[in-house]
Amino acid sequence: MIVNIQSDKPNYHYQFSVSDSGIIGVYGISGSGKTSLLRAIAGFGDQIKGSIKTDNNTLLDSVHKITLKVQKCSYMSQNPILFPHWTVQENLDFAETHSVESKKDTTDLIHGLNCSGLLNKYPSQLSGGEKQRIAFIRALICSRATQLMLLDEPFSALDIEMRKTALNILQQYRNNNLIFLVTHDINELYHYANELLYIDNGSILYQDSMEAAMASNQCHLPIASKVILDEKQHVIYADDISISLKRQSDSSIIHQIPVTITNIHSAKGLSILKLITHDKQQLIAKITKHSLDTLQLTLNQEVMANFKATSYSK
Repeated sequence: MIVNIQSDKPNYHYQFSVSDSGIIGVYGISGSGKTSLLRAIAGFGDQIKGSIKTDNNTLLDSVHKITLKVQKCSYMSQNPILFPHWTVQENLDFAETHSVESKKDTTDLIHGLNCSGLLNKYPSQLSGGEKQRIAFIRALICSRATQLMLLDEPFSALDIEMRKTALNILQQYRNNNLIFLVTHDINELYHYANELLYIDNGSILYQDSMEAAMASNQCHLPIASKVILDEKQHVIYADDISISLKRQSDSSIIHQIPVTITNIHSAKGLSILKLITHDKQQLIAKITKHSLDTLQLTLNQEVMANFKATSYSK
């Protein structure tokens, strides 16, 4: 997708291109324009100029008089909207009539998100988190017919474990869909997104692959590394890694990985160390300049990278 759009009300100018599949993390402070971007892509707005194009379609081209229209996509707003006069089951049945998703797939989603007991309830009988889960299931049902999902803080009312469940399910759709995911939780994007769009004051301030963004130290993003440990992918933050010259047998920190220092950058009393493990995975650690000097750390030196179990999640 190639986007180059601008508007005066609300005021923004977005210019970027992304692949036609994968999870695009949309991040920024409140009021920066994240929702405006999703609404523009969905076709909501009549004051937008510029162009929005995909490989198969031109959604907007104001120069050639192709006007923006509400397009067929899977859109989930911050406040999920369900048909109030229908039960949950009827809301989902309606979505299925416009989708190629099978009944079995829908049943699996209902069970996976613990919604089996909600099917005969009306939206007015649901909590905020329950409404979000149902709206998320509906968005997934619709996604196979549209290949475009626009999710605006879809999990804000869910507890931590249910958020993880929902995100793990969403990850299964990334290969066949282009998914824009707005969230204020950078940890979610670090774990699940392929690419980052950082929005500030109605424009794209920074864009890169998620791995590059994690290591960039741009826009006050926390520095982190994505690695495979125990056959699972983890995110380890640079602030959570300590360095020792050898394995510490008398430490409560049980995760100690041998690494080689490949780069050292020091500024303002802090030192950023780029490390490589024996199986060629990259780690980044942030320590004080005092610790760097005390340990006499140098390039190509072999040391131990240490972090607590709470420094990464499954």
